Amino acid sequence: MNQSDLEYFVKVVEAGSFSQASILLGVAQPAVSRHVKELEAELKINLLYRNGRGVVLTEAGEKLYVRARAILEQMTDARLEALSLAGGSIESAAIGLPASVARLLAAPLFETLRTAYPNARLRLIEAFNGHLLEWLAAQRLDVAILYASEATQRLNADPLFVDRLSLVVGGGRALPPETPAAALGNLPLVLPSRLHGLRHQLEVWAARNGIELNVRAECDAFCALLELVRHGSYATIFPGGAIREEIETRRLASSLIVDPYAERSLVLVTPINRPVTAGTTELLRMVKQLVRTMDAAAGWSPAASHAAPQP
Repeated sequence: MNQSDLEYFVKVVEAGSFSQASILLGVAQPAVSRHVKELEAELKINLLYRNGRGVVLTEAGEKLYVRARAILEQMTDARLEALSLAGGSIESAAIGLPASVARLLAAPLFETLRTAYPNARLRLIEAFNGHLLEWLAAQRLDVAILYASEATQRLNADPLFVDRLSLVVGGGRALPPETPAAALGNLPLVLPSRLHGLRHQLEVWAARNGIELNVRAECDAFCALLELVRHGSYATIFPGGAIREEIETRRLASSLIVDPYAERSLVLVTPINRPVTAGTTELLRMVKQLVRTMDAAAGWSPAASHAAPQP
């Protein structure tokens, strides 16, 4: 049983006929038939029933199809990993981002990677800190940007950037350029739930500075949270750079929180249960480089210039 026979067999099954498989493979139909017949002869069992409309799997064929697909996927993964180790090229990448970071970073990151590696399979996933941590542990992500926390201290995490936070209200309400942190206790806030890394960092900051946050509602949908603030009496706490468009168009208004500053700290993380390949190292380098070029526009500061939040 060789790889070519399995590949042709799987393609026939998925195409539904030998003729369609030959078109998809770019190979003459007799060659496709020969590979499948050789596989059946080696196994001494029929894998397919041929009829005028195409092919139907036998019971043995169904079982082999499931295993063959898994084998071929594993061989592809092994090849991509070997290529990454050999040359540092990026063959595929699954990257996780929090919503507020994805809003600023997703498009330029995708374009940067696509330009450098046009044949790479790229996947960007937007989710909460808790979900991204789970998917890293399950090796469903190659890299993720996460809010720094006790959990990220146990991972392969590099400081990425720090962002100062602002009080945000609907655009029809006036705010001074700066708001003392002590004033937050008088304001009804809508914040993400504790699945979100920003909420965790805010609560750590508030407890450390003796500030009681008046959280009246929780909302885990990024756009919905902004709409609640825009049309309602709630305020929220958010990085100003992530909502610059709404502020410039006066849909929202913001005021930098001071005395002390409220900051979010983000890190770049890879799975701890998988070796870091040359390809992953190249991906990390490109993400860090892009973040550096966006620092001024996004309002980000290099993480090394600020103290990370302490649990």
